[in-house]
Amino acid sequence: MTTATGPGIPFRIPNPLADQSKDTMDINDVKQVLRGPMIPELSCFDSTLAVDHGATRANVQTTIERGIVNGRGVLLAVGAGGDFPMLSLDERRDISRTIVEAADGRAPVLIGAQGTHPDEIIAMARCAEELGAYGVQFGPGYYYESSDEDCLRLFTAVHEATERIAIMIYNTHWEGYDMSLDQLDRLLELPRCVSIKWSSPQGGTYLRGVDRFQERAAMVDNQGLQVMNHMLGGTGYITHLATIWPEYDLGTWDLLEAGDYVAAQARITAANWPWQSFRGKMWKRTGAESPVVKAALELCGRPGGPSRLPTRELTSEEKAELRNILERIGVPDLV
Repeated sequence: MTTATGPGIPFRIPNPLADQSKDTMDINDVKQVLRGPMIPELSCFDSTLAVDHGATRANVQTTIERGIVNGRGVLLAVGAGGDFPMLSLDERRDISRTIVEAADGRAPVLIGAQGTHPDEIIAMARCAEELGAYGVQFGPGYYYESSDEDCLRLFTAVHEATERIAIMIYNTHWEGYDMSLDQLDRLLELPRCVSIKWSSPQGGTYLRGVDRFQERAAMVDNQGLQVMNHMLGGTGYITHLATIWPEYDLGTWDLLEAGDYVAAQARITAANWPWQSFRGKMWKRTGAESPVVKAALELCGRPGGPSRLPTRELTSEEKAELRNILERIGVPDLV
């Protein structure tokens, strides 16, 4: 057990590998762990495009030193923001180990297991369990559009192949299969499916989903509706801005926890929205999540590194535009 401190009374963060019997997790404990800004950690590469474990480790340590700790944030390893589609299975395992070891129990780590091959999804889930990560994130298979039955079979297979790891359900509706609320109900019957990384192409469905499942799962916003998610009982949200400026998202999180939703939304509007708009613009030029984040880190004097094919680094003109945005929203430490 790890003690977490923050505003209010300290609490203890349970480790599912040490504190839970097989297939039992207390949802109230889960909600205290999967809480706050959730940061997709970068997988850094060196000039030869080999994995740079030193740079990856340094970014994790900086994020934790600047406030993303147990009860106030979560780290996500080898997700889309960590370039998992450009990594081999062995690289995904090795980077996961680096991030878990760098966190050293100071912040919970979820490991991305997304994939098209069920055996590889299971392998990543078992890797997460062996490394002592808190949980694993994955969605239905893709390329072939999933059915409800295919999706349930996949989640059941991963659940049965592991013993104690927490499972975050990831609704990747942009891949062609959008989980219905009834389907999520079925998945949550698996005892260790205890969280949903939630977005929906329909705003009303998004809101009804948070309200419907917030007592049974840690609901993590992946739609940019941080305020509504929290108002309805959600426990956290995905943010790439916190990779470069964790203090800002932590300030927003404190306002959410205090129920000052107007002030929280004002902060999101002022900084997260311009940052997200630029990232959206860049997605149309190179289709990955990491190039903008890596460029921003380098503008702050931290390791970012190059991108693997088919993506690319930002041009000098794009970096200048990004610098202007970072200056305007007040990012510290620009060099």
